[in-house]
Amino acid sequence: MTEQVLSGKTCLITGGGGGLGKAIATKFLEAGANVVICDINDERLQQTSAELSPKGPLKAIKADITNKTEVEALFNELLRAFGKIDVLINNAAIMDHFDPVGDLEIDLWDRVMALNLTAPFVMSKLAISNMLEQESPNGRIINITSVAGRAGWAGGAAYTASKHGLVGLTKNTAAFYGSKGIRCNALMMGGMQTNISDVFKTGLNMDGFQRFNSVYEAINAPLCDLDEVAGFVTNLTYGKGASIINGSCISVDNGWSCVMG
Repeated sequence: MTEQVLSGKTCLITGGGGGLGKAIATKFLEAGANVVICDINDERLQQTSAELSPKGPLKAIKADITNKTEVEALFNELLRAFGKIDVLINNAAIMDHFDPVGDLEIDLWDRVMALNLTAPFVMSKLAISNMLEQESPNGRIINITSVAGRAGWAGGAAYTASKHGLVGLTKNTAAFYGSKGIRCNALMMGGMQTNISDVFKTGLNMDGFQRFNSVYEAINAPLCDLDEVAGFVTNLTYGKGASIINGSCISVDNGWSCVMG
């Protein structure tokens, strides 16, 4: 039986309708949490809700987290249902088309930045506001970043810049709120089997993708198992030792970073 490390905690996971978000929601429910998942894909969200609801208290909310009004409504609904937020997982993201800066369309830059960086900022701002209102703040924010947050080869200019920015947001949040009871860390993910590559259906810059693929093949690192990653996320919230980890950017990549430096 999974240890109930999240009993009594309320956890919000963006992009919770599939992929890593769904895996994290599953582990959180098994660990005793109240779980709120949000996603822009209503069909995927409802399928996941039907599958996971028997595991524990789960609320699924369709929301575009690049829309400030919808984000505020999301938090209001969460607070009506569970009264507080303890854990925020900024998981939702999109890839670009592997376009370098000279080829990148400004509209695509704006879309990637809105979801991958501005949305985590807004979500974190609202989560921290509620966490600080609690009698003894003890909150957790985990930002799902990427090897693209430390290297230049793992995405196009927009995705790479957004993930570098999310690393900076992680460190700043940790520095300013760690002493107030809120821990913020980032997971720098390697390859996973998720739905983030949906954007590849159109417009992919094949030169950029082939450069990425050649590096991936040279490293020969296996894809990260979603279930293992989700279990690690659970432990990083309130597992043993979690309270002393703050501002860390942890490589979860089957050794990609060891090869690339």
